[in-house]
Amino acid sequence: MTTLLKKKFLATSYGKIAYLETGNESRPPVLFIHGIPTSSYLWRHVMRVLQGDFHCFAPDLMGLGDTEVDPDRDLFHMNAQAEMLLEFMTILGHKRFSLVCHDQGGAAAQILMARHGGNLVAAVLTDCVCYDNWPVPLIARYQKLARLPFVMDILVRTGIMEGIELRTAFSGFRRGVHQGKRISNESISEYLRPLRQGPSERQRFMKFLLAGHPRYTQQIVPGLKEFEEPTLVIWAADDRYISPSWGKKLFEDIPGAKAFEVVPFCGHFWQEDRPAEFTSLIGDFLKKQYLTADNKTKKKKSARIRPQKKAGPKNVS
Repeated sequence: MTTLLKKKFLATSYGKIAYLETGNESRPPVLFIHGIPTSSYLWRHVMRVLQGDFHCFAPDLMGLGDTEVDPDRDLFHMNAQAEMLLEFMTILGHKRFSLVCHDQGGAAAQILMARHGGNLVAAVLTDCVCYDNWPVPLIARYQKLARLPFVMDILVRTGIMEGIELRTAFSGFRRGVHQGKRISNESISEYLRPLRQGPSERQRFMKFLLAGHPRYTQQIVPGLKEFEEPTLVIWAADDRYISPSWGKKLFEDIPGAKAFEVVPFCGHFWQEDRPAEFTSLIGDFLKKQYLTADNKTKKKKSARIRPQKKAGPKNVS
């Protein structure tokens, strides 16, 4: 299976973080955060369009994708994920950046907004968990199975889970798009690929799955209500997992929220469904925010330059 970009690996204090990177290094940095059960592969279409204007980074969260971390360490909850993402961007040389998030990655994004707002230029929240609305019923069912490791291991190792996702009406991926055919078998297989690779990968996935809890987003609501950096909230109108009403609540609660957009005829996995419409809105918003930030910086610099006094007439002897 090949993606549009080859994954790189970055050594951090948490482990080796797998990530996709594209765009010119001179462009503004943007961090893309995926959810469960996806990976950085989710952002491939979005990054391809935005790479001309931004320096794009999409890491695999700990427990998902190809990121390599010790499954016996306590790394998989959202507080740790948020701190890892901040360290990840800092190591890459970006103390300030914008972020775009989706699904459970939204919990890590909101923690960054609430606790590390000074590191963010702007934020884009899309179809993400928030408040007490997660885990969604589908993930909650998988959590129950994960508490029976033997059962879950058989479902994954034998390919039963992948068969359900590829060939039945119970596919969570196909229910996550407006029309099932909009997500290919190839894409579904890529998202599930890490689970087929070995017991360590499956153990990490189980740890991520079981670490999901709404307390992480509930704890940071006060901080979220103080986040004043420019924020765009954009939602799929036909999201069966997380209703647009949650997006509206985020928009109303975040002081920096500039707009709330709802895109019709697409579902939760809008990156597979209608990426062009979302990407256009995200790109226009981020370009505007970086342009505004640049203008503010220029004004501050010019204000610090003292005007020179005009020289008086010279004496001619």
